[in-house]
Amino acid sequence: MSSILYSCLRRHQQGSACFQLLSHLQSLNIAQLHFDAHNNNNSNPSCSPHIELQRLLVEKSKSGFDNLADALAVFDKMLKSQPLPHDFHFNQLLTALVRMKHYNVVVSLFRDMCSLCVPIDVISFNIVINCCCHSNRIDFAFALLAGIFKRGFVPDVFTYTTLIRGLCCQHKSAEARVMFTNLVKFKEFEPNVVSYSTMINGLCKTGHTDMAVWLFRFMEKSECKPNTVTYSTIIDSLCKLGLVEDALKLHSEMIEKGVLPNGWTYASIIQVLCKLKRWEEVDRLLKQMINDMKVSPDVHIFTILVDAYSRSGKLDDAKRIIEIMNERGECPDTVTYSALIQAYCSQGQTDGALAVLNTIKSKKMKPNCYTYNILLDAYCRELKLDIAMDLYRNMACEGLLPTVETHNILLHGLCQLGISKEALTFFYKIQDQGHKLDIVIYRTLLDGLCKNQYVDKALSLFHLMRCNGLIPDKDTHNIIIRGCLRNKKYNEACKLMDKMVDCGFLADAFTTSLLQHLVLSEVQDPTLLAMHQKCLQSGM
Repeated sequence: MSSILYSCLRRHQQGSACFQLLSHLQSLNIAQLHFDAHNNNNSNPSCSPHIELQRLLVEKSKSGFDNLADALAVFDKMLKSQPLPHDFHFNQLLTALVRMKHYNVVVSLFRDMCSLCVPIDVISFNIVINCCCHSNRIDFAFALLAGIFKRGFVPDVFTYTTLIRGLCCQHKSAEARVMFTNLVKFKEFEPNVVSYSTMINGLCKTGHTDMAVWLFRFMEKSECKPNTVTYSTIIDSLCKLGLVEDALKLHSEMIEKGVLPNGWTYASIIQVLCKLKRWEEVDRLLKQMINDMKVSPDVHIFTILVDAYSRSGKLDDAKRIIEIMNERGECPDTVTYSALIQAYCSQGQTDGALAVLNTIKSKKMKPNCYTYNILLDAYCRELKLDIAMDLYRNMACEGLLPTVETHNILLHGLCQLGISKEALTFFYKIQDQGHKLDIVIYRTLLDGLCKNQYVDKALSLFHLMRCNGLIPDKDTHNIIIRGCLRNKKYNEACKLMDKMVDCGFLADAFTTSLLQHLVLSEVQDPTLLAMHQKCLQSGM
């Protein structure tokens, strides 16, 4: 093992748990492991007596077991088999558990396999290294790399690529870059396009686009040239950062070098151009995509366009895209139709939006909570609470669990109509049904109760927030203080302001303005004067 890799390992073997794992791996009967691995690797899988087991594991390695208990039962059966199954059978079982996202279980079973001298190979190590990275235990992952060297195995591209991705996922992009550079420099491995693309993707996802571009240019100078995925990853990251000119330039460079863009490449650029409302460039890019590159827009790209036109109030353009989709044989999905519903609602055409909802159902598709929330919000804004409540009940009939946003929309609508008793009843109903209630819902209801002169109810609800595991924030305090001031409950307002100051919060502009107005109109009230003085002293 080279000195650079040794130092890299040492840097990541600082935790005591990591040393324990490494010590355990080093204490095993290495000779026996070599013997088992050698015998197993030379055996012919087609002659394996474990035919039924092989069929089962092939299936489960692709889909995972139905539950963990079944997987563990198979593992136990494999350990008791004579002769032991081939190492790739155990790897298939571990892969099935990875599919089920039982990463810690995989590490535990691998430790048992080592203790019981079950045959293992580099693939086994790679699977477990991948699990350690998924579990954010990069220290364990590097300990396993040391185990690979101890057994005389040679790490492959997948080993190093997984470790590099693990470092990137833990926001250790600088270390990933150093490791990658040194691996190439000391010829420890020959990176392929997957290795490069993985590193670049990890850097982009962790916000190190500048380093990703550096690696991209490094790759261009090597024998391994960037492919469509590599280019698209960089372009997507540049678009998300709003660097559209750089993205367009790289897109042109990509085509010039004979690397064909795909739907993902175009989707990233089209989306950012839509946000910037550069419609002419969107049209030009679409024509290039379809006519020159022969890339057919998929549902995702069409949905981006429908959503963009909807948010810009271009209802006719959004409808035109739906028509084009149908003409081209691309069926709009629920997300696409939801964007169209948003377009209708933004134009105040709730009947048209409801017609789109019926279209979704007629096509045997299921509207989601987001779809319903758009409609509920529109009807509540129009103060048509009866229709909104009917839609809410339809959600339950269709097996949809309303979200926090759903309930907040309806509570806001009820409060807007001034029917605070009904709002309070609805609040207690959803609370009794076990629905999640967040601080936004409490703020909505408290504001509605205060504005409709139900201050005592609001105060009671405010004091119950902590009992329900929610701590009132600055906005909640200001809402209830303003409610008390408007209803001349000055003593309560003063107590609440004391609590707010103790929490480190300040009165907002609305509360301060109201307090100043009351002080000027009722100068003799000592409580108001004291509150006003406190505001001044606190720098409010």
